[in-house]
Amino acid sequence: MRMKFKKLLASVLLLSLWGGGMIFADTVINKIKVTFNGSALNDSAIVVDGTTYVPLRQVANQFGAFVTWGDNKQVNINKPNVHLRIIDVKSKSPFQAVPKSSKEITFIVTAEVDNLSTPISSIKIVVLDPSGAEQQIYQEDVQLDNAFYLATPEINYKLKQEGEYKLSMYMKPEKSSEWTLVSEKMIIK
Repeated sequence: MRMKFKKLLASVLLLSLWGGGMIFADTVINKIKVTFNGSALNDSAIVVDGTTYVPLRQVANQFGAFVTWGDNKQVNINKPNVHLRIIDVKSKSPFQAVPKSSKEITFIVTAEVDNLSTPISSIKIVVLDPSGAEQQIYQEDVQLDNAFYLATPEINYKLKQEGEYKLSMYMKPEKSSEWTLVSEKMIIK
């Protein structure tokens, strides 16, 4: 009888400690939803003792910044300054809107990039059409850092429907397999 009582007492004590720890953890760590320009991040942020911790890579991606890891448990964040232009080949001037009757456009993309402290190994440009279909229109392997100017060859692109076409420029850091979105422009038909 005495042995059963000891086991029961130990079980009650363990469950009390475990339950109390869970209640304490729930009051100290709170998950919160984070939105950036109206879009929710995939992972929640947490608040611990009044300090909010957010998922670094997702926030950096929203700002068009690179996240790299140093040797000494150091995280480096680099937000390059990217000035993207879409230039009409015929008029040789930047544009954002095209007539609704346009079926195809011919353009070049230029980018002036500075404040880049993350070495880059590749650049690509993608167009997302109004239906959600994505098409890569340019890619080049490069070895760039610091500042550079990019001008693509002429690009012929078919405009299948009215709406917004999002042109996105991505860069891939050296020694990485992940693309980082660094700039976007819209073409409106």
